[in-house]
Amino acid sequence: MSNPYNAPAADMSHGSEGVTTYEPKILALNGRIGRLRYLAYSFVFGILAMFALGIIAAVTMAISPKLMLGVVGVLYIPVFAVTFILARRRFNDMDRSGWFSLLLIIPFVNFFVSLWLLFGPGDQGENDFGLPPCKNSTGVVIGALSIPVFGVLIGILAAIAMPAYQDYTMRARAAQMQSQEPASALPGSQE
Repeated sequence: MSNPYNAPAADMSHGSEGVTTYEPKILALNGRIGRLRYLAYSFVFGILAMFALGIIAAVTMAISPKLMLGVVGVLYIPVFAVTFILARRRFNDMDRSGWFSLLLIIPFVNFFVSLWLLFGPGDQGENDFGLPPCKNSTGVVIGALSIPVFGVLIGILAAIAMPAYQDYTMRARAAQMQSQEPASALPGSQE
């Protein structure tokens, strides 16, 4: 006989929330991403894009400055596209239309929109744009935590490089001044 007071026979170990999630793909056009994923994806993609564009700019600058401007200008189009795709996915997590990402084009407004994207909470459950993303992976956490580490490294490099550059410019000026002295002022010169 079946006792109505028995514990259920179903496997209840998969979680008490009952909320289904999905694993976001990095370069997907659709789906939702949370704050930490948005921060990590934006930072890592931005660093990679600036590194690649810097190398391309240096190579094409040696050929022609006009060519460099054209090539880098064309290559910035995918950078802007990825920026808007990530913003769209973040807005979708907050149950907002992806069209809000166009606010990033407007000067001064883009600062506040960026803060909204970084600090605005997403929906906990399913919304009009799909299931919530799963818990952040270790790679996402490391990508986001690398931002302050990268900032500290840039600060250390600047603290080392600025005095060295200042010393270099002072020595270069002194050498230039010395080379511009008239020949009569040099010792051993005869008139």
